[in-house]
Amino acid sequence: MQARGQLYIPTAGKPDEPQEEFDEALAALGLQQVQDEGACGGSPDQKCYLWPCNFPTFKLWQCLQTQWRVGGMGGRTGLEYASVCAYMRDIARIKPKHWAQLFSGLQAMERAALLVWAEQSD
Repeated sequence: MQARGQLYIPTAGKPDEPQEEFDEALAALGLQQVQDEGACGGSPDQKCYLWPCNFPTFKLWQCLQTQWRVGGMGGRTGLEYASVCAYMRDIARIKPKHWAQLFSGLQAMERAALLVWAEQSD
């Protein structure tokens, strides 16, 4: 499986660390990052940026990759929401006032991942 484009997370003093975290997250999903001319608007060297407001959701997404519900045929059907909530509450200790925004972002990422896996299984 492949993910197209390049995600760049700018940081002060640690330019390679976030990219390495992203690459590890892709590997955890069984994905591999590739460059192509159609990624991020055309140029293969163009970077796709993760907005700072989305970084907490992305970090949470990385931590939850063992929480997929698996269907009868072995395919993933979605995240196990009870486990997601338990992780947010007990492990990450995220304040409840932040849950709705984080959960909404997780669901968007979940839908996107499920769509890509469905396309790849065809």
